[in-house]
Amino acid sequence: MDLKSLKVGAHRGAMCYAPENTLAAFAFAVQQDCYRIEFDVRRTSDGHLVVIHDETVDRTTDGSGIVSEMSLSELKKLSVGTETIPTLKESLDFMAGKTKMLIEQKEKGITEQVIREIELAKLERDCTIVSFHEESLVEAFQINSKIDRGYFIIKPGVYDINEICERLDPRLFIVWPVAVQHEYIEKAIRKGIVVRCGFSDDQSIDQLRKELRILVEMGVTEFSCGRPDWIKQLINEFNVE
Repeated sequence: MDLKSLKVGAHRGAMCYAPENTLAAFAFAVQQDCYRIEFDVRRTSDGHLVVIHDETVDRTTDGSGIVSEMSLSELKKLSVGTETIPTLKESLDFMAGKTKMLIEQKEKGITEQVIREIELAKLERDCTIVSFHEESLVEAFQINSKIDRGYFIIKPGVYDINEICERLDPRLFIVWPVAVQHEYIEKAIRKGIVVRCGFSDDQSIDQLRKELRILVEMGVTEFSCGRPDWIKQLINEFNVE
């Protein structure tokens, strides 16, 4: 196994060490030498893009309410542990030049605005857009094909890789371990698509070690979780065996 071919990613930043989707979580992920950091984007009632996973602020902040019904100033008053909810611009500026970014659009209708902010930050080559709303990926491809797109595979099934590539031209597959199938991973790799797998943060490092080894042998080259340092540790272990 070649360490240089395996990449370490983070999920909502290094969310096991700092509140998820905050600048602190991104800072920890950068310190842990993450190649690519995933985070989530939604839009406020007054048209700003902010970084938060849930539709509401209830789980991650000391407040309550629906993100799309709250203004930026209202959201900025909330505490995410010792942090605040960052805007997309703040997040892009913070990570620029330090890591690549995987931006998940959590809602429809924000694709063009996300792309314009990426363009203003001059980070087209460092960002990948992903969404469960496939129409958003089609729109992203049409607006600016220089910004890579990712495609989710989250459950076992039959996937027409050629059709997906023709429709979306993705450069990244984000595959949940339960959905990993050697056939389509092999096809994706042949087409130059990077395959990224994420791990649940309730796993022990021993469980992670076992899954990681299997996935590496199948051709997966990028891995993420809320503890990027664990992944890096395991990759280093594999390389000295």
